[in-house]
Parts: sequence; structure tokens; C-alpha cells
Amino acid sequence: MYSKSIDKNSKLIAVCGLNCDECKIYLAPNNHEIAKRLVKRFDGMWEDVKVTDFHCSTCRGDQAKYWTEECWIRDCCVINKKLEFCYECKEFPCIKLIEWSKKSENYAKALQNLKNMKKNI
Repeated sequence: MYSKSIDKNSKLIAVCGLNCDECKIYLAPNNHEIAKRLVKRFDGMWEDVKVTDFHCSTCRGDQAKYWTEECWIRDCCVINKKLEFCYECKEFPCIKLIEWSKKSENYAKALQNLKNMKKNI
């Protein structure tokens, strides 16, 4: 659940509400054990996967260091609408975000974080 101690101005809260401090990919460059587990997880999905493949500078960081270039949420919020968080959008929560939140427990938690952040502004 959303913690009131989460600073919504922190770049460690993704635009979608995910907490980067809990993200294995964000943590991997500074934690060799996490990076090794990610290599095992992605082995077979990627060719020649290695620990240095896992890095992320957060949604608002260096664009060359995003985890993925294909994040529709970042594109919508940060690039297209110049928002800090999805909850700032007049369409929040949009159908696409709601459907995304149904794909995993972490995504559902992220959407709830955004809802709580919006309530606390």
C-alpha cells in the first residue's frame, strides 16, 4: 500500500506510481546478486544476457538509460503531456492505465499509489 512517507516529488516514484526503490532492475547495478538473478530470469528470452544489461535511470532520468524505450505510460505522461505523474492527467485513471494495473500485483499497487497521491495533494 502507498506509504505517506513516499515523497511524490521524488524521482524514485515512477510516473505510473511504481516505487523504483523496490524495482529489481533499478537496484541491479548496485547489487550483484539481484543482477545475477535477473540474468537467470531473462536467459533464453534474450541472446547473450549479462548483468550489465540491467539498469534504469528512472522515467525522468537519462533517456539513454531507461529500462525500456517502449513505455507507453512514460511516453504519454512525460513526453507528450509534460506531467510528473499519471494522476495529474485530466483522464486519470484512463482505461489503458486500469487495464495495465490488472496485469500484476505490482501494477495494481502502483495505480493505488497514484490514487492515494492524488488524494493527498
